Amino acid sequence: MRAYYENKVAVVTGAASGIGLAVTELLLDTGAIVFMADIQADPLNEHAERLNARHPGKAKAVLTDVTRVDQVNSLVEQAAAHEGHLDFLFNNAGVGATLPYEQVTLDCWKRVIDLNLWSVIYGMHAAVPIMRRQGGGHIVNTSSAAGVLAFPFQTVYSATKFAVTGMTQCLRYELWDEQVRFTTVCPGNVATAIFQAVGKIPEDAVPVDEAARIILEGVARNENLIVFPEGCRQLRQIPDEQLEAFMIQLSRERHESYRTKGAYF
Repeated sequence: MRAYYENKVAVVTGAASGIGLAVTELLLDTGAIVFMADIQADPLNEHAERLNARHPGKAKAVLTDVTRVDQVNSLVEQAAAHEGHLDFLFNNAGVGATLPYEQVTLDCWKRVIDLNLWSVIYGMHAAVPIMRRQGGGHIVNTSSAAGVLAFPFQTVYSATKFAVTGMTQCLRYELWDEQVRFTTVCPGNVATAIFQAVGKIPEDAVPVDEAARIILEGVARNENLIVFPEGCRQLRQIPDEQLEAFMIQLSRERHESYRTKGAYF
């Protein structure tokens, strides 16, 4: 795996926490230069300083609002100019949304679409021309298990993630002969601060460092879809009737959970 990333220039959005931070750390450990982008200034700078102590000069903190096209353009251009090439773009920034449809306001739709979909579009729009000119590169877009499986109570979230999955796969085939590679990452539950904040980490949640390893090993193998954990892969393989029965039962459980606890878990 190290040979695929060593001395390469990578951009990682959402790099101040969760999967983005774990991917950043592992990229640095494999010898890459990482432009860390996030909107959270304090943790971004703190983590960059900590990582530069281990990898001097290789972690570049760039305060970025990924819903702003000008800021995403600036981020990608800075990275490409650093050593004259841009090898990886990890469009990882995003936001969750699991709630009953009647609670999904138009403002919620806009916020989730801006963060989960437009930010990916902005990143690709900036990076693809650079990678085409230089003769290759690899774009890794974080979708979700909810981008290949339609879980109840995730209407707005799933809409954005199915869109990310679809457009990433379209471009994988369209730009294959130009050596611009595309990979879609579809995580299920990962033990990040999102779950820690509510005090309940799902039993099947993958540790965040394990998620980073799965992702970077899959990218190095040029995998199309990286779906994990195992339970999500298994769900995709069961017959349609069984899958529908599972989702209907899950919907009933979530309805009951919202009714009694005001949350889906």
